[in-house]
Amino acid sequence: MAAIYEEEGRIEAATTRAVAARAGVREVTVYRHFPSREVLLQGLWAWLNRRNGVTVGMPESADELVAKMGPLYQTFDAAPAHILASVRTDEGLKIRSSLNAERSAIFLKLVAETAPALDEAERRKAAALLQLLYSAYPWISYREQWGLTGEPAAEVSAWAVEVLLADLRRRGAKPLRPEHATAIAKDAAQ
Repeated sequence: MAAIYEEEGRIEAATTRAVAARAGVREVTVYRHFPSREVLLQGLWAWLNRRNGVTVGMPESADELVAKMGPLYQTFDAAPAHILASVRTDEGLKIRSSLNAERSAIFLKLVAETAPALDEAERRKAAALLQLLYSAYPWISYREQWGLTGEPAAEVSAWAVEVLLADLRRRGAKPLRPEHATAIAKDAAQ
């Protein structure tokens, strides 16, 4: 699949039929190893990451989330074309989206461990923000709008994550709303 993707430059060309033909096997053999297109795309994503040095992986704890920020952003700086393509092309977005369920589960678990009193809807919001900071999107913004790369870019995201995690740890079950929004809502209700 990787060779087909590299030659054609688009993910659509890397069908299970094309992969089977390239490997000299029947299509059913491909399905034995990759039971769905999603699994095939995940394999391609993993290969592209290894080839481009993006090997940091997902955090398993809140502490690891902060600790992995520097190495993650370093890999983004080492392979900018790959990273930009992963978020700016239809093919890259398809590959990234094939990992959404796994990525969401990891960050939801991390938030549940950090803020067990939060309800499910609030955990989802917190997980979304933490996952965003642990992605290429802020790195691109820092790079393109602020000229921040490498260590300074990682530091600003790690700082934001630390602030958010500290808030989550002391928040209890309070909803994720700015204090002034709560005051405005109370005033509007009166």
